[in-house]
Amino acid sequence: MQADLERGFEALEEGRLEDAAANLERCKRIDRKHPDVITLAAAVADATGDTVEALAQYGALSELRPDDPMPRICMARIQLKDEEDPDAALETLEAVFDFIDEEADLVEAIYVKTEALLARGEPQAARAALAELATSVIEDPDLALDLGELALAAEDPPRALTWIETARKLMREADAPADDKRAFEADALHVIGRVHEATEDPAKMIAAWQQVRVLDLESPPGGLSVTEEELEQIALDTLAELPPEIRARLEKVPILIDDVASEALVAEGLDPRALGVFQGTAMPDAGSAVPAVTTILLFKRSLERFATDEDHLAEEIRITVLHETAHYFGLDEDDLVKLGLD
Repeated sequence: MQADLERGFEALEEGRLEDAAANLERCKRIDRKHPDVITLAAAVADATGDTVEALAQYGALSELRPDDPMPRICMARIQLKDEEDPDAALETLEAVFDFIDEEADLVEAIYVKTEALLARGEPQAARAALAELATSVIEDPDLALDLGELALAAEDPPRALTWIETARKLMREADAPADDKRAFEADALHVIGRVHEATEDPAKMIAAWQQVRVLDLESPPGGLSVTEEELEQIALDTLAELPPEIRARLEKVPILIDDVASEALVAEGLDPRALGVFQGTAMPDAGSAVPAVTTILLFKRSLERFATDEDHLAEEIRITVLHETAHYFGLDEDDLVKLGLD
C-alpha cells in the first residue's frame, strides 16, 4: 500500500489525476480508513473539483488527526473558494492557529483567513491578519507577489509595496529562465502601478505601467491565439445580440483591433493590460461636445494572454465588447458592475 500511496501523491503533483485516482482505489481495497489513504482521497477529490467528497474526507482526517492543521485549512479554502461561504471558512480556521507549528501551514492559514475577511467586507481585520506574516518567512516569489495583491485588496498600499519588492528580490535571486523573470517583473510592476493608482499618484502609476507595456511586448505570446478575423466575427456576433435600436446607434462606431494599448494611451493612464477601450464622445454628450472620432478598440494580444482557454477567450471578447459599448451609452463603472460587465 505504501508504494501505491507514494505513486498516488506523485501522480497528483504531476497533474496525472487518473493515475492518482487509480492508485487511490488500490489503496482503498487494502485499508480505506488509514489516515494516509484518507489524505490521498481528500487530495484527489480536491484536485478533481469534487468539493462534497473533499470536505467529507478532510473532515474525517481532521477527526483522526485533531492536532494536524492541514485538513482544516484545506476545508476552509474549499468553503471560501468553492462554496463562497467566508463565515464557514473563518469558523473552521478559528481553532487552527492554536496548534500550527509549521511556517507553511501558518502562511496558508493566514492567507485564507485574510481572503475570507475581505470577502466579508472587513479590510481592517484583513490588514490585521496579514500583518502577522513577516517577509522573512517567505521564500517563494509567486507567493510574495500574491501577498502583495492581498495587501492591496486589504487597502494597505505600503505593505503591498513591501511584499512586491520582496517578491522582485526573490525572483532576481531565483534560478529561473530569463523569459520567466521578465514576465514576473512585468506582473510585479503591474501591481506596483495599481498601488500608485490606489494612492492617487498618476505619475508613478504611468511610469510603472509603461514598463509593463514594454516587458509584455518583449514576452512570448500566450498559449492561445485568435486571428483578427475571428476576433472581429465574435465582436459582430455580440453586437447582433443587442436590440435593433441599439445596433442602429452603433452603426457609426467602428470596432478596431490592436495588439496592446499604445504608449500614448498608457501615458493617459490606461492600464497596459486593458482588454479594450472606448475612445471618443459618449452618446449622451454628443450633442454638446466637439465632434470626435468614436471607436471601440479591442486589444488582441491582451485578450489572448488573459484567457485560460478558447471558450474563456470568446467570452472575454464578448464581455469586453459589451463593456465598451456600455461606455458609449454613457454608463459608468458602477453601472457596469450592476450589469456584470466590470
